Amino acid sequence: MLFSVKRVRAKVKSKAFYCLRCSAKTAAFLFWATLYMIVMRLTVFKSGESKQAKDWSIIPDNYTKWLMQGPVLGDDSPAETANNLLEPDNVTISELETRAARVQDVCRSRSLDSQTINNKEFFVDHAHNLVWCNIFKAASSSWLYNFNILGGYDKKFLARTQQTPLTLARKKFPRPSEEELRDTITTPGVISLLVVREPFVRLLSAYRDKLEYISPPFYRKLAKGIVAEQREKAVKVLGPIKSIGPTFYEFVAYLIAKHKAEGPNMVYDEHWAPYYQFCSPCAVNFTVIAKVETLSRDSSYVIQQLGLGQVLDRRASNRRTRLRIIMNKSRDGKNTSALLRHYFGQLDDNMLNDLLRIYGIDFEMFGYETNLYKRYVRHKNL
Repeated sequence: MLFSVKRVRAKVKSKAFYCLRCSAKTAAFLFWATLYMIVMRLTVFKSGESKQAKDWSIIPDNYTKWLMQGPVLGDDSPAETANNLLEPDNVTISELETRAARVQDVCRSRSLDSQTINNKEFFVDHAHNLVWCNIFKAASSSWLYNFNILGGYDKKFLARTQQTPLTLARKKFPRPSEEELRDTITTPGVISLLVVREPFVRLLSAYRDKLEYISPPFYRKLAKGIVAEQREKAVKVLGPIKSIGPTFYEFVAYLIAKHKAEGPNMVYDEHWAPYYQFCSPCAVNFTVIAKVETLSRDSSYVIQQLGLGQVLDRRASNRRTRLRIIMNKSRDGKNTSALLRHYFGQLDDNMLNDLLRIYGIDFEMFGYETNLYKRYVRHKNL
């Protein structure tokens, strides 16, 4: 059957138009469907994914990350004893009594008996009869962890949270008023704890952590100011300096100049403030003066006296205890003595004497020796 040419052309055009219309509809559908999926992906699906539980087993916990970084200088929290806490022997008890008596003797000899209390860094745990003054770079991470456990935080939560230990602890133990602090420390059965560390070891540790490489943003302005003020003089003494951050020489020169200008009223950064000013031992009369160098047995004494062993769960399986395997090395692997010799070698004997005018009371009050540093510094008269 023969069809006319016109009818064939009409049918072809009709089918072509139909196909084109279908293709246009399909393309439009695919376009809007794709756009819809993109929008959903960026909004609803993304928010849903953020609410899904993370696999915390592959993420180092907040405290573990602190420990894995390694200490800046030596170890400010030596490993605690394993399974059983050390029994407080007569030697330990006698030494703690001697330390407390020494502090009060120095307070009297230095006429610091009327010292006011700086209550800003104290933690008061009324439930467990414990008061602690937090000195940064002196076992602060260990005892912040203890206070967070005593405050009721679950260990799994502490492993997962991104909040700093100090922030968490302050939520449970707000800064006490001076009246509250005085009432608590004079209550029978309450132990007031202060942990100290060799003053210049702590000072160097704070410098390396906060200023040497200008890593924490808060300290960048201070670091730049120290360099601008001290670099010209430092170059004359040390020669060409490549470091962007202040050298230890410049940091100490800054502290000395500030102390000479402001005297006893000088306000120190919390990381290098002298102990006797920061924690007011002449006003508080601490029950226990612990030292980082003997922290394990000193902490054991406090924990046993207050019956906190079970609460703090001091067992060998404690992950933090297993990680505390470095005792006297910095995080770059160098020995503490070698670091002290290197950095204090930048100073001269006059600078050492000036530095001891700032920290000398700490050395005297807590029984540390200064003679070692006389061998490290340069002697200008030789």
